[in-house]
Amino acid sequence: MEKGTLEKTVDKIALEVSKHTKAIEGLATKEEFTNFKNENLSRFDKALTILERLDQERLFTFERVKRIEEEVERR
Repeated sequence: MEKGTLEKTVDKIALEVSKHTKAIEGLATKEEFTNFKNENLSRFDKALTILERLDQERLFTFERVKRIEEEVERR
């Protein structure tokens, strides 16, 4: 292999390594990802709790309306 060809190959490899290094630097660390995941799981848990409470209130309201309608029909 000629010296010029070897230098071109090394330059190409160095360029690719540089591109990959920049891409890797843009990635989140394991700790950052874990924090992000935990924050989002916490938010989802809170949202689910609210939705469950709303569903319970909806069922309670539906049953109450049904009882009131039955009372009105009896009168």
